[in-house]
Amino acid sequence: MQTVENRFIWVVSIIYVVGIAGFLIPELNPLFLKLTPWNLIAAFVIAWIFHKKWELSHVVTILGLGVAGFFVEFIGVKTGVIFGSYAYGNTLGAKWQGTPYLIGLNWAALILYTSSIFAGAVKSNFGRSILGAAIMTLYDFFMEPVAMKYDFWTWKNGIIPIQNYVAWFLIALIFHLILNAVAKPIRNRMAASLFYIQFGFFLILFLANKFL
Repeated sequence: MQTVENRFIWVVSIIYVVGIAGFLIPELNPLFLKLTPWNLIAAFVIAWIFHKKWELSHVVTILGLGVAGFFVEFIGVKTGVIFGSYAYGNTLGAKWQGTPYLIGLNWAALILYTSSIFAGAVKSNFGRSILGAAIMTLYDFFMEPVAMKYDFWTWKNGIIPIQNYVAWFLIALIFHLILNAVAKPIRNRMAASLFYIQFGFFLILFLANKFL
């Protein structure tokens, strides 16, 4: 039997399939790139709408990690020390001193999505944290070339450094450890589904741009 949640998952999946077409068809690029920030916000809001067990410590920690993620990116852009030398383009919208406000929301969203995948399935806090950081880093591996092509950000000399992936894993691991220490991660089927959908989105674009 179809539930409202299942219907939303199907609708979101269809929207992302349309998004893939919009990114791959040059004439549609300007429109779909403008919609990207709104898509990130909408996905995050939808994840919380279908959140079934609200706990203040969980919500505050997720939002706090988003703020921390923003400042990590801010320092990264300014110094090049954390991830390597990179600069943000215009796709993610408004910026503060070169860092898009939405990048903080993206960190919060990814922590919410990935922590919900393993909540209740893996007993060890450290185990959940390692797995969450691992799939976030895999996600980043496929996202990076796509992000460069569509002006999310650019890397110095067009080369994505290994340092970026190491930093991504370590920061994601620290964030997951904090979440697991402060608040018990909560299973959120919609959040988990959004991760898989977004992962599929970037994977398909990665493969399409590599082989087509």
